[in-house]
Parts: sequence; C-alpha cells; structure tokens
Amino acid sequence: MNTPVSPRRRKAFITAIIALAALAGLAVGGWYWWQGRWYETTSNAYFTGNLVEVSAQIGGTVVWIGPEQNQAVVAGDELLRLADGDERQALALHEQELALAVQAVLVLQAQVNRLESEERLRAITHKLAGEEFQRRARLHGNNMVSDEELDTARTRQQETRVMLETARLALQEARVRAGDADITSHPRIMAAAARLRSSYRQWRKTRVIAPVSGAIARRRVQAGQRIQAGAPLFSIAERDSAWVEANFKETQLRNLRPGQPVTISSDLYGDEVTFAGRVHSIGTGTGAVFSLLPPQNATGNWIKIVQRVPVRIVLADGYDEEHPLPFGASLDVRVDTHDRSGSALANQQPVPAVADIDLYEFQEEGADELVASVIEAARRQLDIRQ
Repeated sequence: MNTPVSPRRRKAFITAIIALAALAGLAVGGWYWWQGRWYETTSNAYFTGNLVEVSAQIGGTVVWIGPEQNQAVVAGDELLRLADGDERQALALHEQELALAVQAVLVLQAQVNRLESEERLRAITHKLAGEEFQRRARLHGNNMVSDEELDTARTRQQETRVMLETARLALQEARVRAGDADITSHPRIMAAAARLRSSYRQWRKTRVIAPVSGAIARRRVQAGQRIQAGAPLFSIAERDSAWVEANFKETQLRNLRPGQPVTISSDLYGDEVTFAGRVHSIGTGTGAVFSLLPPQNATGNWIKIVQRVPVRIVLADGYDEEHPLPFGASLDVRVDTHDRSGSALANQQPVPAVADIDLYEFQEEGADELVASVIEAARRQLDIRQ
C-alpha cells in the first residue's frame, strides 16, 4: 500500500529541483561567459584574395585562346594570341629603315676617308705652292724673275691655302655626320634601332601571358572577337595568396591583436573541416567610410549604428588544395584572444612587394639580337658591293 506524499514535502522537492536547475544554469552560463570572454566570433566573414585583371596591351583580332574558365595557369603561360599581320609588316618596314640607316652611315664614313685623302692632297699642293713662291721670291731679289711671275706664285699659294682650309672644313663636317667608328652609337642608327625595337615590342604584345599564377576565374573573350587596347580579357584568382576577411563589430575589436590564432569553418564543409589561421591586421576604417555615400553626421539626421571593421586573417597552412574554397565563400571565424599583449596595429616591418611582375620583359627578348643581325647584314651587303 503506497504512502501518500504530503503537499509540503512535494512542494519542498519541487523547490529543490528548481533551485538545482537554476544553479546548474547559472554554472553553465558562468562557464560559457568565462570561456566566451576570451573569444570573439563572427559569421560575417568571406574567403577572398587578389583577382588579377588581364587586359590587352594593343588592339587586334583574337585568333587563339589557351585556357578555359576555372583552369589553373602558371605565371608566364600564354593565354591568348592576336592576329599579327600588321605588326609583322611594320616590323619588316623598320628593319629596312635600319638597314638604310646603316648604309647611309657607312657612306658617310666612306666620305670621311675620301675627304681625308683630299685633305692630304691639298696639303701637299699647298706645300709645293709655298716652296715655289719662296723660290720665286729669292730669284726676284736677284732680278731673275719678273714681278708678274712672283705675283702668280703668291696667288697660287693663297689659292692652295684656301683650298686646304675648305678641305679641312669639309672633313670636319663629314666626321661629325659620320660619327665614331662604332656605327651602333650613331644617332641615325640609334633612332632607327629604337623604332625597330618599338615595333618588335608591338609585335610581341600580340601574345598575352598570365602575369600571376592562379586559376581563370572568368574569361571575357571569344575567338574572332575584335578587341581594343585595355579591354579586360581574363580574371585570375591568386589562390596561393588568398585570405579571409572577417567583418567584426567595432565593439569586438578591443581585444583583437595581430598574430592571435583563429579557427575557421565554412558553410561548404560544415564542422567536418576546420582551417587554422591567424590575425594578420585590423582594418583602418569601417565599411561605411569606403562606401559610395559615406555618412555625414553633421547634417543632424543621425542614427547610431554599430559599424563593422574588416579584419584580415591569413591561413596558417596556406591554401588547402584538398578542401578548396571558392572566392566569396561564407565562413565562421573564432579568434582566441587569450594573448592580448602587443599593439593592435600591424608591425612596421619590411615586407615583400605585393606585386612584382617582370614577366613582360619577354617583349624585349630578341630585340637586341634582331637589331644586331640587321646591322651586320647591311654591312656585309655594302662590303660585297665594294
């Protein structure tokens, strides 16, 4: 037979249960508060990176396209080719101009040789005329030569002097026009070579290469399309240098410091895959400052809104090729703020350049060799004629 429970004992039991539940709730809440005070979290985070826009350097018609969208490329890979008929014709024209300039300079140098011989001849003639005048003058003193003969010898000496001076001036002018012995330093040759190099670069610009390594995020061009200089052709996503941009509320920034560890999860992989990172730097302005219409609080129409500040987070192990993230993927980040030492500003230390693209030097490759070959061919052709 069951003994009935008195209402007082039942009330005391229920009160004890409620008290224990409240204590347990307070304990759990206190524990979460204690732990949560060391962490800052946000779901307003995205995977992003440099999207490099590849543009055309010259206009032309597309005749070949290499990679397709989403295909990986390496810096220096050929992406696109343009029809190069006009550029080749201009290149051949400037090759002939350089050859003509070489021949003209060689002719000027030959004129220098001729004028040097003429100067020597004039000098000998003037010397003989001077000696002849001296002899006539001695004979005239002995009344052996007439005044007319002496005047003729004097005139001859003066004429040869003027002719010698004229030859020297002509030689001086020819030497200036011919320049030094090395024709490659002649202004006419240098100008023609510069035009040839320029047309050579224009021809090389018909090939478009990848300035960075990454993946083709977007292709904006089709074969047969007529494009203009500066037209965007491809967008390359630099995955190896990607980062996470987390937009924290301004009230969450007090304890954030560069270098703090970060745990990252994505909507794509859920809790199955987490990524490790660290705080790289904290933004110098809120998103509203860089918006199209920044806030103007001096108008009097002001509503206070908690702003968000972008915080850059870098992946500790770099880009995970086994679990790739597309640019723009939504992320959840959790920053461990136990270590709150140091400044909130990024350290002012020397860092490598953000971008250092020297791949376009390929446009110069072979230009000097082409100039040298044209000059040498023009020299040989003139030697054969002589």
